[in-house]
Amino acid sequence: MKCRKCKAEIPNDSKFCMMCGAKQSTKQRTKGRGNGQGSVYQLPNKTWIAIKTIGYKAGADGKAHRITRSKSGFKTKREAVEYLPLLTASKREKAITFQQLYETWFPTHQASKSTRDCYAAAMKYYEPLWYTKIQEITVDDLQECIDDCPKGKRTRENMKTLCGLLYKYAIPRNLAELNMGEYIKARGGEHGKKDGLPIEAVEAIANYVGKVKGADYVLCQCYLGFRPSEFLALDAKNYNRKERAFVGGAKTDAGRDRIVTISPKIQPIVDRLVKNKISGPVFCAKDGAKMGIAAYRSMFYDVLEKCGIENPTIEKDGDKRKKYTPHSCRHTFATLMKRVDGSDKDKLELMGHTSTEMLRHYQDTPFEDLRRITDAL
Repeated sequence: MKCRKCKAEIPNDSKFCMMCGAKQSTKQRTKGRGNGQGSVYQLPNKTWIAIKTIGYKAGADGKAHRITRSKSGFKTKREAVEYLPLLTASKREKAITFQQLYETWFPTHQASKSTRDCYAAAMKYYEPLWYTKIQEITVDDLQECIDDCPKGKRTRENMKTLCGLLYKYAIPRNLAELNMGEYIKARGGEHGKKDGLPIEAVEAIANYVGKVKGADYVLCQCYLGFRPSEFLALDAKNYNRKERAFVGGAKTDAGRDRIVTISPKIQPIVDRLVKNKISGPVFCAKDGAKMGIAAYRSMFYDVLEKCGIENPTIEKDGDKRKKYTPHSCRHTFATLMKRVDGSDKDKLELMGHTSTEMLRHYQDTPFEDLRRITDAL
């Protein structure tokens, strides 16, 4: 054989060249994993173990000692290597919903029957969030549930108290990091009720579709009536192209899988958004992924500003909020339906409610509607 470097003739199976000393083996060593990626090795029982350093702690001797996580019992080295990324120091996400948290907490709470009944009644008005993961719920989501409660201030106070107790239970169990109950307010009356966008504002937004980014999304929410979280969760696979209707909504007795037909005012927009989609969010972020509530809220305020719609900050008793929020679109939808002949039953079906009390809560009553009635007397 010839030396792979100097090409001199050398005996077969030589490991080194007698002339230049070059190593003849071309077999490469297995590439090691980078620092922090962990390691694997074989145990005396011939199984493999994956081990990873996740941190350090100071010992009694003043030296730093490794904190490791490991898992053994793998039959092959490959299985152990593939498991290494799962040995992480970050908290394991627990996909618990708001309703699951309530159902876990409720049996542990020691209180009188009347108090427990009050909490059960208060939980009913958190229905838009029942099936939402705790990690995805914002203070604004909780506040909107309180603001939308058609009952008196006492019920709203019970909702705030219940929220605080649920998060107090969740925090030490690594289900939440912040007690949201401390940041919501049991406001009621006209201060709590959301304003729907006036019809002239809806018309202004329609005129800016294609000119202002997000105007098409806001206009669609006004004509679909979904809550912000429901609206952003609408999936192309749940759009009935033949009937031109969405199937979606919060998973409640009345709102689960409700059918909302598309208004001609927004049909061209919906057609464009679902044109080539088989599945995935319809009202999505720029990269096609699901848009978060915070991003949509920012877009909503930007649309109103660029469309010339005044959105003042309202302050009462030290509490500040915008007059119009993304949830206002749901009120707008209810008010638009008020101007259309039809049964309350069908309108409630579109809203995802069973109570006419809730329908009245969402509907605004413009002066021109009242004037039309009195002028006909």
